[in-house]
Amino acid sequence: MEFFIGSCAKIDQVGIVKQAEDVGVTHFGAGEGPLLFSDPYQFLALAARDTTSINLGTWVTNPLTRIPAVTANSHATLNALAPGRVFMGIGTANNALRSMGHSPATIAELDDALRVSTALMAGERVTETWRGKERELQFLDPNGHWYNFADPIPVWMAAGGPRGIQVAARYADYVAYCLGPDPEMIKLVRRELDKAVADAGRAPGSVKLVAVSWFYQLRNGETWEDAVDSGFGSGPISSCLTNVGFMQAHASELDPQIVEATTQAAMAYLGDPNAADPPHYLETWAKYLRGLDPAHRSLITKELCDYWCLYGSPDEIWEKSQGMLEAGVDMMSVFLSNPFTAERDIADIGSSILARA
Repeated sequence: MEFFIGSCAKIDQVGIVKQAEDVGVTHFGAGEGPLLFSDPYQFLALAARDTTSINLGTWVTNPLTRIPAVTANSHATLNALAPGRVFMGIGTANNALRSMGHSPATIAELDDALRVSTALMAGERVTETWRGKERELQFLDPNGHWYNFADPIPVWMAAGGPRGIQVAARYADYVAYCLGPDPEMIKLVRRELDKAVADAGRAPGSVKLVAVSWFYQLRNGETWEDAVDSGFGSGPISSCLTNVGFMQAHASELDPQIVEATTQAAMAYLGDPNAADPPHYLETWAKYLRGLDPAHRSLITKELCDYWCLYGSPDEIWEKSQGMLEAGVDMMSVFLSNPFTAERDIADIGSSILARA
């Protein structure tokens, strides 16, 4: 069974990648946030030396904190350390840029970055317009002394809206979407992705759908509140942030209550920018993916947990994961929203899901 785990890059916690490999995880991605986490490429380079089979990549990088040529080089360099085990995960940088006070990259910027970086990683010459000038780019070491682009580097794209799905359908091998166990949402995303793939002229099934969920295995006597307090914390709000645009665009096909709850949680997290005293972006993101921020506890309801999270007893987790695959997901994924419980969560994923596969 293919299974993906993503985590914030925490440089003194590289050992969790080997732990994930040992329990059967096939892909591991390290998050990028210059003001939030450790540098993902240093983390992944160390992980490459510690592992032998698990696939490694960014989860996710973006077009703006690093220009496409640098992003292509970083992945090709990692590919020299772990030949054939590297993927490039990329998106618009919801957290990486917002935490610096900037808006995420536009879909057009993401589209062009993918055009340039994928061509470079395929060993091609490509034209790029940067700083007002058009120039040709190409890796200048065709013999692979400095980096490796001979082994293909698959593209994973994080998508959260209709236009993002269209870009993913053109470039990506995998598109990752924040999804919980609700079959209605899964089937809707699956339908839109398959349509975009067909419109892009690619073969059916050529772009795999990966469901990114928040995870917690309940112990005896624990409830959903314990899953929030001791597990995924504020993670469900991230699903609200990434999905709100897509859900509003398809509101007529979804439960209006969950659309409203998702919208309210996303807006409450970001705060009102037009308020007399709007929240400072550094304060807004200070506790992002560090477990539960007590200020967000009232925003995280059982309704949101049930919709966006993979949690419960081992039997319930297994049943939910199988239901997600049956609804149209190609690969399961968990993002570890709390680095301080990562080892526990990886062990639980191994026992509740992978050992049963």
